Amino acid sequence: MTLGDVYREVVSLFRGKIPNSHLEAILIISLALNKPKEYILAHQDLEISPEEIKRIEELSSKRISGIPYAYLKKEKEFFGLNFYIEEGVLIPRPETETIVEVVLQEGPFISGLDLFSGSGIIGLSILYYDACKRFLGVDISSKSIEIADINARRLGLSDRYRLIKADVRYISFDEEFDLIVANPPYLPNSVWDSLDLEVKNEPKEALLGGEDGLIFYPEIARLISENLAEGGLFAVEIGGDEQVDRVKEIFVSYNIRRINVKADLAGISRVIWGRKE
Repeated sequence: MTLGDVYREVVSLFRGKIPNSHLEAILIISLALNKPKEYILAHQDLEISPEEIKRIEELSSKRISGIPYAYLKKEKEFFGLNFYIEEGVLIPRPETETIVEVVLQEGPFISGLDLFSGSGIIGLSILYYDACKRFLGVDISSKSIEIADINARRLGLSDRYRLIKADVRYISFDEEFDLIVANPPYLPNSVWDSLDLEVKNEPKEALLGGEDGLIFYPEIARLISENLAEGGLFAVEIGGDEQVDRVKEIFVSYNIRRINVKADLAGISRVIWGRKE
């Protein structure tokens, strides 16, 4: 069987089930054979072995079952960097890069606090581009702490990125930071049943933010109020235009009044940010 034959079979399998079936087929075959996408397109007449066909079939089966491609590849690009990712941690989204953009624009900083740090993409990207000297990442998930530590070591940033496992709702600090970033779960619980199967394969606790999606914002505001140094910057991801006013109200109730909103590349309100007075 040739590479072209397998490619057409995978496209046929994916069609109607996975968007961009042609591209997805190329990605899966490329991953299975450990070859660049260009190689797959340029060698359609190449005969491939039964073992290679089996690997392609196994990955195709997982992909069509709803397993995200990033989990199969165990890698996801974010802000120009490749991060290790596996099942049990949230997959990086392009819109989250908006937080990093704000920090790079407003920095540099000395000490940062990364709330809901996940795989470490926000804090580590900021460190990598020298917009902050050191970071403390906080997450309730042991798996996320493990993966963030792997990413810190891969990027050579372990000495600047410290991690603690804790619930943001009950944590307190006896130190000040001049930068606080956060990407909390912000989807309302009610949307879970309507989410794509692929999204449902990501950790539920990293996506859902209570009945209205806003359960964690009072705690973020509390930590900004208590632990952000005067003149320090906060940058917090939100779930779009419909959450802007309510999150602003929460922050104002903690006497955080200098609040700006930055949209992502799709034009959707994505980050509230400002300086502590």
